[in-house]
Amino acid sequence: MKVANKTITYNGQEFKGIFDRLFPHLCLLASRILKSEAKGKDVAQEAFVKLWERDTEEFKNEKALQAYLYVLVKNASISQLRKENKVSSTTLDEGLSVGQQSFLNEILREETYKLLYDAIQELSPQAEQVVQLALKGLSNQEIADQLNISINSVKTVKKRAYAKLRDLLGAKIATLLLTSFIQFF
Repeated sequence: MKVANKTITYNGQEFKGIFDRLFPHLCLLASRILKSEAKGKDVAQEAFVKLWERDTEEFKNEKALQAYLYVLVKNASISQLRKENKVSSTTLDEGLSVGQQSFLNEILREETYKLLYDAIQELSPQAEQVVQLALKGLSNQEIADQLNISINSVKTVKKRAYAKLRDLLGAKIATLLLTSFIQFF
């Protein structure tokens, strides 16, 4: 396979890096469509197996590869839903619970999640933990108890982390992301 005119071998570090970056997001997308984490993981793994089998594929860049994998996941998810529901229609809107617009919304949500996740990864380890726990809906006291730090430390770390996220993402998008994804992590 080639990405940006660079040959990627399936047993090399480049492929492992691509897998590590994209698999969690593809898995999450498939899990949402299929409403099952286990089935979502299977579908995402199958997408990478299909990619592996098509070793002559060429992609302009990693975004093109990612789009290709999203289509593989979408098609595999549709097939899975059809098999489970014994539906033979050719579109998502005919007989399936996930419409085309819903799928596009899931891709947008997944890309937005990835943007936030990547920004959170740039925080210090403690700040990353605090933000992820806050996004899960834990109170400052619960975070302090879980991390064995004072509540004032939680407040300070959270304040600095959100300021850094605003710098990394821009103030408006950071606020939107942080309020939209509470309980999502």
